[in-house]
Amino acid sequence: MRDLSRALLLMLIWMGQALAASTELPRATDLKADAQASMLQAAPILILYSLPGCAACEVIRRSHLAPMLKDGKTRIIVRQIDLNSTQALKDFAGRSTTHGEFARAQGIRFAPIVKLVGPDGKELAEPLTGTLLPDFYAAYLDDAIGAARAKLKAAS
Repeated sequence: MRDLSRALLLMLIWMGQALAASTELPRATDLKADAQASMLQAAPILILYSLPGCAACEVIRRSHLAPMLKDGKTRIIVRQIDLNSTQALKDFAGRSTTHGEFARAQGIRFAPIVKLVGPDGKELAEPLTGTLLPDFYAAYLDDAIGAARAKLKAAS
């Protein structure tokens, strides 16, 4: 019981630290243009479906996605879509929509969810829902990216 209490306390501290300052990722604005870049670069598109103030979303941004973008070694296009946002967005077909409408059309009801898609907007790997087990999230993310790359490569 003591170990469980300690683990819960550590998780709460970890999530509280994540809320202290928000990490920015590129917001999706034109998924059709991202799809073209995906084809040219043979790179999957990673979409983080997020909510403002979501501690788990911030942990994923800060601990996993921002460092991945910063090191530049991972050939992947990363975009964030905010579930409740009215920010303008062009979908994969070039149609005008908003972040919130696009998320609803994709069946996204809560955050965080990470999806890896190809240039056609179709999933290339199983979505990562929630934070799963924080100690293993990096491995889950790496596996999903690897699966997405393999599927994208097989399709071309």
